Amino acid sequence: MKDVAGNKKNEAVSPLGSNSEAHEEILIKIPGSIVHLIEKDRSVELACGDFFIVSLKQGETTVAVFARVDDDIRWPLARDEAAVKLDESHYFFTLRVPENESDGGELNKGEVELLNYGVSFASKGQKGLLKEFDKILECYSLFSVQEVKKSGGKSKVIDWNVAKEISPDELEKNKELMEKSSAAYWTVLAPNVEDYSSGIARTIAAGSGQLIRGILWCGDVTVDRLKWGDGFFKKRIRKSKDSDISPGTLRRIKRFVFQR
Repeated sequence: MKDVAGNKKNEAVSPLGSNSEAHEEILIKIPGSIVHLIEKDRSVELACGDFFIVSLKQGETTVAVFARVDDDIRWPLARDEAAVKLDESHYFFTLRVPENESDGGELNKGEVELLNYGVSFASKGQKGLLKEFDKILECYSLFSVQEVKKSGGKSKVIDWNVAKEISPDELEKNKELMEKSSAAYWTVLAPNVEDYSSGIARTIAAGSGQLIRGILWCGDVTVDRLKWGDGFFKKRIRKSKDSDISPGTLRRIKRFVFQR
């Protein structure tokens, strides 16, 4: 994968210590992304900016590969962690995080919590770059391409093509629209994402890794969920305050930030 991102990988190489050969190598940079923590009642925006896949190397050896958005958040990629492409603008990632002291006793000892987060790209004019992105995900994650079917009919309010019709250069002037559309998109799909990632986690826990790719994505979105999403989209979406978010979601946000 050394040449996957062309000359983008040389864009930033930052040593981690003056006496160490460890360094970060950018595999790809995709401008115009918004990241949400996927929650059933309200998916919460975590970051907006340039999206990177970065390889952490010690000499010629790759120690880890992770995704990050600017310098705000980051999370690791792994061959047993799901990365799913739903269309040319929307991807979601799953990260299994073990219990720790910050859980406040909500998780049992040894229990693993799933964090699901969706990435929306302003994908207009970025088709070639996103194809390179898919190749990188195939190499470093449990990557699959799935399809969302709106079996309940079309959404009357949410435009599912907003991100597809906006380029990174146009994102600033259309940021509020894309933020609202992306938040509604991931909130509508939250039950499907949770069921899929939970199925993968159960398969891994059972030691049946070879069966992971056989887990079915339940891509149908019901009419009730579409109506719920339309109502969500119509509401005035403000910058989130702690009082607007459930305690469980706040805890998961803190766990997400902990991955930085």
